[in-house]
Formats: sequence, C-alpha cells, structure tokens
Amino acid sequence: MKRLFCILSLALLLGCQKQTTQAPDNLVPQETMVQILADVHIAEALIENRVIYPDTALMTYNQQQQRILASHNVSEEDFRKTYNYYLENLTLMDKLYEVVLDTLSVREAKARAANGLPEENPQPKRSDFKGQPEMAR
Repeated sequence: MKRLFCILSLALLLGCQKQTTQAPDNLVPQETMVQILADVHIAEALIENRVIYPDTALMTYNQQQQRILASHNVSEEDFRKTYNYYLENLTLMDKLYEVVLDTLSVREAKARAANGLPEENPQPKRSDFKGQPEMAR
C-alpha cells in the first residue's frame, strides 16, 4: 500500500504536464489493465510481507508478474507500452488508479466477509466508552 500511495502521489504531482502522447497500437483495455494492476499490487504486498531478502523478493515478483500477465493473456511488451502510455498521460493514470483502488477495496471487503472478519477500522459506538473516564475517550 505504501508503494501505491507513492505512485498516486507522484501521479498527482506530475498531473499538470502537457499530454500529447498517442496510444500504442496494442493498448491493453482499461478493464484488463485495472485487473492486472490490482493483481500486481496484491502480489507486491504479499511478497513484501513474506520475503525477507530483496533479491529473492525481486525474483519472486518477476515470476508473479509473468503469471499475472499470462492469466490475462497480455504480453509483457504490451503491458509495458500501455503502462508507459498511462505514465505519459497522468490524467488518464489518475482515473485508472481510482478504479484500481476501488477494485482493491472491493476485493478486500469480499475477502474479509469470506473469512468472517469485521470491517477494517469500524467506527466505535458511544456505548463502547461506558465506564471509561472522560480523558480516556
């Protein structure tokens, strides 16, 4: 999630530049790109939490990225060209990542529900504070 925040921050900071890049011939459709990026960010998070050594993490990430692209029937070249196109058109990248974030949120909610976990950061009820001194609230 830290990387995702950094990417979004960078995209917002650079969003004012002139955008004149034409779409590549084999542009990956937006819906597919959203699913790929969501899968990639989930894979990154899993690797970051499970792999200790950076070189092993990089090797594992590259393998996962190849698996993700193959599962979506997208070549690495088409993915890179499409990603670079979005990097050069930051308004489009911002819109793309809004959908990616929504997709990740929906996936997280479904995973939590499937595992019987409560919502993340539920709002405390007023009754949760009964018996506690005012300063503890």
